[in-house]
Amino acid sequence: MRPVLLELPGWGPLNAYGTLILLGGLLAMPGLYWELRTRGLGRGRPGTMLLDLYLILIFSVAVGGRVVHVLTTPGDYFEHPSRLWALDGTGFVFFGSLLATLGGFYWLARRYETTYAQICDAGATWMPLGHALGRMGCAMAGCCWGAPTDVPWAIRFGPESVAYLAGEVPHQGAQTVALHPTQLYEAIGLLTLFAVLLVIRRRRGIEAPWRQASRYAVGYGVLRTILEIFRGDPSRTLLVELRASTLAQWLGLPPDQPLLLSFSQAIALGLLALGLWGLRRTRDASSARGTSASSG
Repeated sequence: MRPVLLELPGWGPLNAYGTLILLGGLLAMPGLYWELRTRGLGRGRPGTMLLDLYLILIFSVAVGGRVVHVLTTPGDYFEHPSRLWALDGTGFVFFGSLLATLGGFYWLARRYETTYAQICDAGATWMPLGHALGRMGCAMAGCCWGAPTDVPWAIRFGPESVAYLAGEVPHQGAQTVALHPTQLYEAIGLLTLFAVLLVIRRRRGIEAPWRQASRYAVGYGVLRTILEIFRGDPSRTLLVELRASTLAQWLGLPPDQPLLLSFSQAIALGLLALGLWGLRRTRDASSARGTSASSG
């Protein structure tokens, strides 16, 4: 893994994590612009609205993700308050970024005189694409690592990685022990979710409010609930410690690995429930739109 992607002459080291997050945002940009334009959002200025949307995303990812990380692992920050704003790889929580983004979307809807559902549906298809690139950045940096394993596709992180420096992973020489590549599991899952959502969006067009956002909630809720089983950072907050040694070993995990229930798993299950409720509530409206379109 390469925490530093490359060295630019006259610029210095280019951080892999930040660079891939930026790349993910750029890849999603044409799709988001298309969403705003085809939905008639932005009061005739979709480009201006897109700029505001990206300002929200930048602020939300940085601040929301950092705040929730500190709240879920507060001990070290009480002892060393200066680390609150240190850019030292100490972490961000995606669900914090997501919550802050949803708050920003509410402001965006009011500013451009549209519905909150329209903004959330517009972003739902493209969010997994940018998020997948961010998880690839996690793999390069060695953060959000998996549990020790002996599966053939396991990965090891070097001495510059977050996993090696955090002191929570056993070392073998100048590398960590073999770990589940949870970052790559999630990236693959997110790209699959993006592909499914994009196909549905292209085939069905603009559906009933909250329909596409609900699909995203179900898809990511399922993905994150399963993924958390394979995580190997013991400092993450566990609400309940449920173990099943036989199942853990079958999954290539240590027999004492907690399978439930992390803080992120609890949020993911809530997201899943909310998505299922949204799909049920919008089912009749979606069917009515499809019937109307067929009659036309």
